[in-house]
Amino acid sequence: MPLLRFKTGDVCYHFEEPCSCGRNSLRLGPILGRKGQMIKYKGTTLYPAALYDVLENIPEIKNYIVEVYTNTIGTDDIRILIGTTNENEYFIKRIKDLFRSKIRVAPDIVFEPAELIAKKQMPPTSRKVIKFFDYREVK
Repeated sequence: MPLLRFKTGDVCYHFEEPCSCGRNSLRLGPILGRKGQMIKYKGTTLYPAALYDVLENIPEIKNYIVEVYTNTIGTDDIRILIGTTNENEYFIKRIKDLFRSKIRVAPDIVFEPAELIAKKQMPPTSRKVIKFFDYREVK
């Protein structure tokens, strides 16, 4: 029996059509994200995993942090801190174009030293890397 670990608020797909192996039971797809981490950004609903997927496929990026905060008009805004050695306008444009092609919106990109991002990702009280920081105001 496989071990499944879900938490209240996990969002995933379900499939009702028969499996290619012949089973007819309900099947669950991969976890898209948690309801509490859902981001409404410029009319698009996103989860951090979608942002990670784009960033993980850019070889020049050493590490990154995704920050979500409430802007001055009360909506969600995304800032991505990127640690890289390739800091130029062309690289920012390339990253934003990749975001637009994959998730239809482009968040703010900020370059930071990779060492500083590594320190933020691993605070002394944590045992695993933290890539998502939620600074949104509670409504």
